[in-house]
Amino acid sequence: MAEQLYDRSSRGCAVGHLDSGLRTAILAEAESELLGDVAAAAVCCVETRSVPRRRTGLGRLLGGRALPETLTAAVLLPRHLLVAVTYSGGVTAHSARLGEITVTDVDPHWARDSGVSVLARWSHQSEAGSLHLALGDDPAGASFRENLRRAVEAAKSG
Repeated sequence: MAEQLYDRSSRGCAVGHLDSGLRTAILAEAESELLGDVAAAAVCCVETRSVPRRRTGLGRLLGGRALPETLTAAVLLPRHLLVAVTYSGGVTAHSARLGEITVTDVDPHWARDSGVSVLARWSHQSEAGSLHLALGDDPAGASFRENLRRAVEAAKSG
């Protein structure tokens, strides 16, 4: 099994209790995509903090760049998934319809990251693309992962 790149911790919370930058991006994306009142419609919401592990071995000897600490928010609505992620220059947010999403676990023998891959045609994109949804290996991360799987399955069957 490959060594993890990040230590991740997830916490379930209300949309109003997300990090302010993530919350602003989520609400702006929802408004842009006409998704309504996200705080009232949210089925569940999770915020994940990803802290890079100290670089060891060959990567450190070769002077590899340090990975940044990031925050990720995921909000599950009755028909959509909203995701916002911090990066070195700010925050980006995307949404996708649940009926058009494919959720895949990352192979633990090759993966160096926890969470799931979400394939969808994300908002503002003309073609489908995969997005890694960072989730902790803790109860909040596991609960969101399971709720997302059930919601996608229900959207595709009904």
